[in-house]
Amino acid sequence: MTKILNIIDTAYRATLEEQDDTSLWFIEACTKAGATMNILLTGNAVNYAVKDQNTKSLHFGSGAIPHPSKFQDDISRFCKSSAHVFLLKDDAEERGIPQESIIPDVEYISRDQLARFIDKYDHVWHW
Repeated sequence: MTKILNIIDTAYRATLEEQDDTSLWFIEACTKAGATMNILLTGNAVNYAVKDQNTKSLHFGSGAIPHPSKFQDDISRFCKSSAHVFLLKDDAEERGIPQESIIPDVEYISRDQLARFIDKYDHVWHW
């Protein structure tokens, strides 16, 4: 079976318009359809794996987004499914995110392991 790695680097893409991250939504849809997909969070997207985030509704004048995205829930759901979620340790450290604040089932890799890690996949999609 074809193995696909989704590298998510850009965080919060289309979240105001869609109230969801389009890449996470697409990966989840493909996984439910039977694709073998894993996720590597890099760059600002490492924030998606921070547990216990406080996501309150967002208001602009009289308009509101009453149900903002809860990325930590999406990532937790992926961890409990057949998909694996990896996080680039170096990017989390650069942003001051301690390991104890990361969702427990997220797996760490370091930048020096990246080439060998990516080489295990048939396809790599970069978001």
